[in-house]
Amino acid sequence: MIKMGWDEIETERLIKSNRNFLDKEIGRKYELPPLFINPTEEIPVETSEFLSHLDLGFLDPVLKEMFPRLERIKKGVYARVKFVVFMKLSNIKYITDAYRKLITNREIAQNLGFDTSNLPSYETIRYFVNNLLQNKIDEVFYGVVKELEKQLKKKGKWIGNVVEDATVITARRMDKEAKYSGYYKTYGWKKDLLIESNGIFLSYKDLEINYDEGYCMEFHLKKLNQLSIFITHITTDGKYATYHNIAMTKCHYDVEFLYKPQKGWVYNKKGEEIYIKKRYSRYWKEKGFKANASIDYKLKFLYNREENEIVGAYYRNKRMKEWKENDSLRKRYAKERNSNEGFNSYLKNHAGFETNLHRKGKRYAFFHTTLCLLSLNLIALTRLQNGVTDSLISVAYLT
Repeated sequence: MIKMGWDEIETERLIKSNRNFLDKEIGRKYELPPLFINPTEEIPVETSEFLSHLDLGFLDPVLKEMFPRLERIKKGVYARVKFVVFMKLSNIKYITDAYRKLITNREIAQNLGFDTSNLPSYETIRYFVNNLLQNKIDEVFYGVVKELEKQLKKKGKWIGNVVEDATVITARRMDKEAKYSGYYKTYGWKKDLLIESNGIFLSYKDLEINYDEGYCMEFHLKKLNQLSIFITHITTDGKYATYHNIAMTKCHYDVEFLYKPQKGWVYNKKGEEIYIKKRYSRYWKEKGFKANASIDYKLKFLYNREENEIVGAYYRNKRMKEWKENDSLRKRYAKERNSNEGFNSYLKNHAGFETNLHRKGKRYAFFHTTLCLLSLNLIALTRLQNGVTDSLISVAYLT
């Protein structure tokens, strides 16, 4: 983490407060790059000032799809992206209120990158958020994820550990599009999330509230592999530990899968090596069959022929035995699940995930909550770009 002494901080503040005067005296306009300050209790930082240090150049390919003449207006487009992040982090529900901040506070507009002598109209901003960005939110989100992975690797902070879990999006009252969940005792939807060990949101899947999120694991892993992002370890609760997911993580993605055996699970004889050998022998005429194959080879061979129960049962039987005998495994699971609960709670309480959901309808609910994830990820990226590697998604002391 970059630390600054009081002399540096005071110097930065003096430079900033007297910049206009100095410009007049020198007789020319110029920009001095402000020093990055990571907010603390002693030194809180205004949100737009923090975002002024965010470099969005990596998003040029997707932004060019929205703005074919991006090279001419690049700075203004970056400013619009930062405007959305500023709005979410400032817990501003309405674009009108956030826009009012731009036209009444010159410093905020400058920090976000707008030309204060030629601010875009409200309609231009509204169209960017509700049309252009909404239609490209998936590409923008995963563009940020890829850049985060790059920065984490550069700083030696990427280990490929993730937790998968779903979080509820509670609908506004009388929203006819929302369904009721007896399990959650509320109306709404769900977002299935893949959360990296530094708190980064790597992938999301929007769901109806009663949908079985166990089916989302393959979606996440496939999505990340398409981006050449490779996971090494995944932790979930028991509902994700289907035979298919257990077989898939091991045989297709080579990912360690940590889960807690559920009540009612029983030993499955189809997972015994003798049964696997018999099943494997049935394919003796097929390409790739080996007479003296190892158990790992047989399992991958059977997985490729969609024998998911047999393959999954082998690994699940082993996990049930390990769970009883290995106290460190149980402690590791508890630690990683508790960490995930912390991230989910943070998302709910500090990013306006539900509190700032001001409109009805599934499409808006999914867009708003994705913007919340994106905003926290961009907070993390701002820190990484400026040499900070701890508490990446924290919004504490941003004012």
